[in-house]
Amino acid sequence: MTRDVTVVLPELSLKTAWAIMRREHIRHLPVVRGGVLLGILSDRDVLLHATPGEGYEPEVPDKLVGEAMTPAPMICEPSTPVTELVKTMIERKIDAVPVMSAGDKLVGLVTTTDLLALLLTSDEARPLPFAFRVREAREGEA
Repeated sequence: MTRDVTVVLPELSLKTAWAIMRREHIRHLPVVRGGVLLGILSDRDVLLHATPGEGYEPEVPDKLVGEAMTPAPMICEPSTPVTELVKTMIERKIDAVPVMSAGDKLVGLVTTTDLLALLLTSDEARPLPFAFRVREAREGEA
């Protein structure tokens, strides 16, 4: 769990939020006002509103975080079992879950990176337990 969480206000400009994400090397910003979690802004949320810019840097529009954030995100508690959290994140295809205390205060953020880091604590090195299949997509398969 990320315990040192950067949060933003919904009135912050999307450009500023994107600059914070780039500077801090983070992909998610909980959106909070008065200690209340209102939503979460992901790098994908920003990119959905952006247009191609010069080089690899997108052109972020003059919008507010509140216009681009995902409102009322899924949350968990510090006592939520990791297996339950992982299952839910996979099912919902989400990469970050705010961790809320019993008093509805944001206390952390669990990301897929945090969960992958848990694998590094494993005592045994195992080969990948997956069956792989590579399939070429063809024109007209939409």
